[in-house]
Amino acid sequence: MKQANKKKGLVYIHGKGGNSQECEHYATLFPDHDVLGVDYKSEMPWDVTKELNAFFQNLQKQYDSISIIANSIGAYFAMISLDAIAIENAFLIIV
Repeated sequence: MKQANKKKGLVYIHGKGGNSQECEHYATLFPDHDVLGVDYKSEMPWDVTKELNAFFQNLQKQYDSISIIANSIGAYFAMISLDAIAIENAFLIIV
């Protein structure tokens, strides 16, 4: 029996001063994923944690697997915020 293709999501989490549109750069690198960006509004880690958790909890309903690319402070926010979220792969850009 042929297994159905898994629906894969890849989320870009930007650094300070960045935005979700930067995710477009990664679309060609991950052609088998839906590449999305998340714009968090908060600057305090505990507030960003709430934003990211709400965003990823919704994504878990839509995708079979979720990976992330996180840049700079976005990588820090991802590491402290997403411990309860099943992340397939994490690509962290620390500069």
